[in-house]
Amino acid sequence: MKLLKSIDKLLASMGNVRAMERTHIDTYTENKMQEVAGEQIATSEQGGIWAALQELNGYVFMEVTILGTTKIKTFKGCTLTFLGDTELTLPSDTKEINSDFSNVSTRWMTQISFEITKKDLNYIKKKKYNQIRLDFKKKSLLFDTKK
Repeated sequence: MKLLKSIDKLLASMGNVRAMERTHIDTYTENKMQEVAGEQIATSEQGGIWAALQELNGYVFMEVTILGTTKIKTFKGCTLTFLGDTELTLPSDTKEINSDFSNVSTRWMTQISFEITKKDLNYIKKKKYNQIRLDFKKKSLLFDTKK
């Protein structure tokens, strides 16, 4: 294993792009993962969801950060569904979503913004849900809430 790492370092010093990517340590993304803004609202085997509220010009946005093993990349946006006695589905405010990878912890970090109303905010704050589902492309991630 040491021999392969030594070869990668040698190839990287000679300008090989793939070797540079393998030897690069991404401390920037890892530091962002350590200091996730907001409160963790759900977890699963794939990772977790953190949410923070932000108000801009009278509009309330929920900034969601997802840390996990799944890369999310789409140009059509996604939906976040709160599952309980009643369902609340929020379409993403941002349509272009792309995850950042950290090779230190081998996890993906995805940041998504959702516009919410006061009624939706009340539903979320009262925790009237027990699961959260994120749908993008033809995939779904299911998270259980922390209680």
